[in-house]
Amino acid sequence: MSYPPADDRLRHLLAQRINCHVDTWKLAFFIAGAIVDDSDVQDEIERIGAAHARGQHCGDRHCPACFKAVTGA
Repeated sequence: MSYPPADDRLRHLLAQRINCHVDTWKLAFFIAGAIVDDSDVQDEIERIGAAHARGQHCGDRHCPACFKAVTGA
């Protein structure tokens, strides 16, 4: 079995990052779950993915992929 599990990868990846800033893994996993389950977050991930799939700038000024595309860095 690989980690993070393919069926819950986003939640686990977020929890790993959040865990550095909170006291417990359980809290990190709870916060990550709330983020992943939020419909606005899901819509934004879809919007960004669709723009990138079309080769367009996603409009997020902090997007590393778009920054690289514009600057060639």
